Amino acid sequence: MQLFGNILDWVIALFIFGFLLFVHELGHFLVCRLTRVKVDEFGFGFPPRLVKLFTWQGTEFTLNAIPFGAFVRPTGEDDPTVPGGLAGARKRVRTAVLLGGVFMNALAAVLAYTITFKIAFPEGVAIQAISPDTPAAQAGLESGDRIFSVDSTPVSHTYEVINYVFAHLGEQIALHISRAGTDMTILVTPRKEYPQGQGPSGMVITDLYSNQHGWGEAFGEGLHTIGAQLNLFLQLPGMILRGSFNASTDRPVGPVGILDVTEQIVGAARESNRWVIILNWVGMINLALALGNLLPIPGLDGGRMVFILLEAIRGKRVNPERERMVTGAALLVLLALMVFITYLDIFYPVLPR
Repeated sequence: MQLFGNILDWVIALFIFGFLLFVHELGHFLVCRLTRVKVDEFGFGFPPRLVKLFTWQGTEFTLNAIPFGAFVRPTGEDDPTVPGGLAGARKRVRTAVLLGGVFMNALAAVLAYTITFKIAFPEGVAIQAISPDTPAAQAGLESGDRIFSVDSTPVSHTYEVINYVFAHLGEQIALHISRAGTDMTILVTPRKEYPQGQGPSGMVITDLYSNQHGWGEAFGEGLHTIGAQLNLFLQLPGMILRGSFNASTDRPVGPVGILDVTEQIVGAARESNRWVIILNWVGMINLALALGNLLPIPGLDGGRMVFILLEAIRGKRVNPERERMVTGAALLVLLALMVFITYLDIFYPVLPR
């Protein structure tokens, strides 16, 4: 039974990972269609090709051997001399096509979060466990305490508490809690260095949920969550420079790491019978994929948009051959980095297996 559960977890995890990539590529395809950019192929899965399913308005739809995700192959993707192709389109059309994948992942994140909060609307944060000999234990916090504000800032999500703690490492903060109907304030100083699995304060926190809220409230809460994640994304460089992140655990993960985390989340959802956890994770990684693709790195959508920006500033486009060389070199660097990250994901996973 346990073996079947683990296999099911991995199947669902692979489906979720493939869904992310499919949604992204579908965004590129739809904008190509809207802007009349020709598309040679829309592939389900990744090559090698197994079979051509059908052809629709000049686009071949294919089924490929690697069974997750998708890809889009626009006509003249890198050659501006091809009529009706992507590279020869106007700047705003190329920008729109590049943003199509980002938009679809962002839309998927909004939908996932909205459904999540319709099913389980966050109504507070509770302490689930306290590790001994940690700042939280020494301060007198207990399992079951409900946190309703931090330094007079109201909180209703675990990520709000986590973000605040990481932004104030080594500083004393006031947790305003409720315990058995009694309100009290407890002072805690999150540590800058801490053992793996304990965190700066040594407390495990969880969200408290309700299903008594409407779709409008759920949509608003989804947008609020996305705004908080965007804020964290913008603060990330400063947090790294300040040493707020533990380099041994808070590192980037690649596809293997994402699959590993997804499998464990699916397993936790199955064992607790709280499948809404998966929806929340789908929203989070869709948004992460959207933001990651906006980074100005050659080979990513954001990197391609940098070339379009340079074209707008210079009044003429960058030599296509030079653009291909820069993109190719950057992809080699990214590939090498991905191999290294994959090595870490396999032999030094972020979450213990």
